[in-house]
Amino acid sequence: MADLDELAQRMRRDWNRRIEHDYRFWMSDGQSDDAAMWESGARDFDILFGNYQDLSDKVALDLGCGVGRMLRAATQHFGQVIGLDVSSSAIERARTYLGSSTKMQLIEGNGYDLQPLGDESIDVVYSFAALTSIPQEVIANYLLESNRVLKQHGVAKFQIYLGKDQGVAEQDTLHLRCFDERNVRLAFERCGFVVESIEELVLPFQVSFEELGILARIITVRKVDRTELSRDELAALLSPRREQRSQDWCGSELEYWMAIQYAQSLLQEGREAEARLAVEHAVAAVDNEELRFDQVYQGLLQELATKQSGATKIVELELGGQQEPQIGSADNAVLQRNLNTLRGRFPSQYQLLTVETQTSTAVEVRETEQGVVLYEDGQCLDHPSKPVSGAEAWVTRLFNEQRVADADTLVVIGVGAGYHIEAIQARGSTVSIVEPSVSVFWALLESRDITAILANAEHLFLGERFEARCFESGDAALAVRPQAQALYPELCRSVKSMLYSTRGFSSLHPSFAVLGPLQGGTLPTTVYTTDALSRLNQRVRQIDVSGFAPAYHLLNDLLSEEVRQKVMHGNLIEVISQAVVESAHEKPIDVLICMAQAPISGRALTELRKMGVITVLWFVEDYLRFTYWREIAQFFDFVFTIQRGACIEQIKAAGAGQVHYLPTACDPEIHRPVELSTEERERWGSLVSFVGAGYHNRQQMFANFANQPFKIWGTEWPLCRPFDSLVQEGGRRIAVDEYVKIFNATDINVNLHSSAEKNGVDPYGDFLNPRTFELAACGAFQLVDEREYLAECFTPGEEIVTFNGLQDLQNKIEYYSQRPDERIAIAARARERVLRDHTYEQRLRQLLDIVYTSKFERLRERQSSGPWARMIERAASVDDELHQRCKVAFERGEAANLDGLVWDIHHGKGDLTDTEKKLLFLHHIRSQIIQMRKEEVSNHKELL
Repeated sequence: MADLDELAQRMRRDWNRRIEHDYRFWMSDGQSDDAAMWESGARDFDILFGNYQDLSDKVALDLGCGVGRMLRAATQHFGQVIGLDVSSSAIERARTYLGSSTKMQLIEGNGYDLQPLGDESIDVVYSFAALTSIPQEVIANYLLESNRVLKQHGVAKFQIYLGKDQGVAEQDTLHLRCFDERNVRLAFERCGFVVESIEELVLPFQVSFEELGILARIITVRKVDRTELSRDELAALLSPRREQRSQDWCGSELEYWMAIQYAQSLLQEGREAEARLAVEHAVAAVDNEELRFDQVYQGLLQELATKQSGATKIVELELGGQQEPQIGSADNAVLQRNLNTLRGRFPSQYQLLTVETQTSTAVEVRETEQGVVLYEDGQCLDHPSKPVSGAEAWVTRLFNEQRVADADTLVVIGVGAGYHIEAIQARGSTVSIVEPSVSVFWALLESRDITAILANAEHLFLGERFEARCFESGDAALAVRPQAQALYPELCRSVKSMLYSTRGFSSLHPSFAVLGPLQGGTLPTTVYTTDALSRLNQRVRQIDVSGFAPAYHLLNDLLSEEVRQKVMHGNLIEVISQAVVESAHEKPIDVLICMAQAPISGRALTELRKMGVITVLWFVEDYLRFTYWREIAQFFDFVFTIQRGACIEQIKAAGAGQVHYLPTACDPEIHRPVELSTEERERWGSLVSFVGAGYHNRQQMFANFANQPFKIWGTEWPLCRPFDSLVQEGGRRIAVDEYVKIFNATDINVNLHSSAEKNGVDPYGDFLNPRTFELAACGAFQLVDEREYLAECFTPGEEIVTFNGLQDLQNKIEYYSQRPDERIAIAARARERVLRDHTYEQRLRQLLDIVYTSKFERLRERQSSGPWARMIERAASVDDELHQRCKVAFERGEAANLDGLVWDIHHGKGDLTDTEKKLLFLHHIRSQIIQMRKEEVSNHKELL
């Protein structure tokens, strides 16, 4: 059986390379522009689902979604769409092109299963032009996984090729797979599906090749049963002639020739630069020197050479009787050997050298007895006199670190003269190289033969162009040369952050708890934070203590003296704090996120930290108004604030571990446009509205709007004149779903930030309140007071409109009340921006990036030594289903005990498996033993 993980890593590398070259060519039928690509996606969606009447209540999975070509159309029809692809580059581009949507979720898959999707969670699975080019073993596993995630009677639609087996090598991730129709029907039936139809696929271009026995088809199947079939059995059913691993595999010749033909067509269109990239992609795709002497390839090189601009230091170099473009001096044989290898292994970095200056007076090459050494800005990048032995000593010290010794890949920042890279590769380790200075790398190419280093390197990044893909597979470790740290500290910090963030999301599964306040506006933010973590596939639970709020207020009623009230409030908070600690003992957590004004004491936080819990405070309040951070900051490992500058400095001075800026955001699943009835619009709507508490500056400004179509919603407003005609429904607290209706029903929403000290607009206001983002996400037009940070988040005048005082507000209300089209256009741009840049998922990803960067090793050690790790390891040697059940319970955040294992069995449906029966039996026996012990204790007490 094939190693699925190895095949998946190959698919990810190959498709990342293709997408980074030209995503429309490799993933979208060579469409000329993005508009045509989206149109083709809508066309193909109609081919699959044109006969379906209503899909609005269905959840769909686009398997192999690529850059989202069909997702845009899918989101217009399905209630929820999940796009999954093995290519990280594809998912990143899909996020960029499609933005954020409450109806869409994008997942970078592992390349062989449909994790983290739950059992029977999907109504429709479809795949278009994706399954056709992946290895047979992976196809089989995806079909089994489709059966797992589909609901009973759920539908799957796959584009496949039927006809003659093509005999494709297992490593080939591009060539079409083709199967006998009888085998396909049998495979689907044995996999728990009934085949409803197999239809011909007809597109505006040729997709079937009858003369070769390759027929493009759409197969529609419906799930009727769960399957116990193994992947190996299903793969054999699809094709008894199993795909074999080619021993002399050197890349896809199909990809080579496709890229060469593409280069020819680009050259005919006069697009020389793109043609050159296509040729370089062809060379990178296959390691076959014989192809370099093909007449088509050599002809392309000759034509490109004649068209090459002289501005990039291109010279003619004889190669195989033809002319090939080269950079640098043809007289330097070492340089040309290095460049030839670089062009074949890392064409994008070779291209970079053709457009950026290679030489610099800041870089110097000196000779020593052991070889050349490089200097940059007077800093020696190697040992100044013994570079080889110095490099070996550094590498020996490096591998004494357990994290390096256990790593699959080593990412090295700083290449110098390359001796340390050679020493690492000599140990058999995989190396990815990051060299911050293009000039240093050029000097190295001129000075030493590093063809072996280049040939064996996994990745190479020059300058600031670093990508996370070298951290995506395996267990990567970072090695920073001291000289690189001294010369490029910011880049080193950025790479380190990317490493631990990428590995954190892929390999860590810490348990989070989010502790909210007793009351107030931060309560909804607690929910948004918890939900965002869940959508980021983190193990999270909310600790809701708002039920203690009445007791807190009751103390004020019982006691009149302020000192006694404070003492009793402190006692109540200690009780709540201890309950949080006991909860962490009962159901262990790794990270506690406390929202602003969460009722927890320094004593409790200290106890939690002794238990190994990482403590985080998200202080979503004005630090000048709410100053309790002075006493509590010292108990947190991380504090995130909505203000910068003096705020961060003062919280650091108060003893916090790390302090970072992190503004609030929106939750697109809550804050969204909604359809309102006539009655709802009449109740909630107005020409002008404001939602919020009655702070001093708001009262002072809004008193000027008496007897105008202006509604005020919220608490702490005076009910005397003139507010008796403005404040709605007695000034009660407004629920989240209610203020979303207000936002949607109002023509002009006023958003004035609160101030207890200033009149009207605070000229020094910096932080942005949540309403700024929530209004934008609802597609509501707002007038917001000028704020220091606003232009960082929205473009004033295009995506949002500001006012600087009462008169300006009145003027803009009058102006925009008469221009509904302008309001709608501005609100639409604001919604697009907020969904792209300002959701709670994005904020929590930033928070996790920082936590994982700082605490990765600690969290990994905690996870590997925890009870779940031991239980999962033992289960793997006992029973596959028990092993899978342990992993699911762990990811769900359950305690590592029998109760946690059987929780979902109690809440599940359908027939029990043998493993489930055994677990329930053990749980029943355990419950009986516990009950018997309780009765024995009770009887003993009665006798006494």
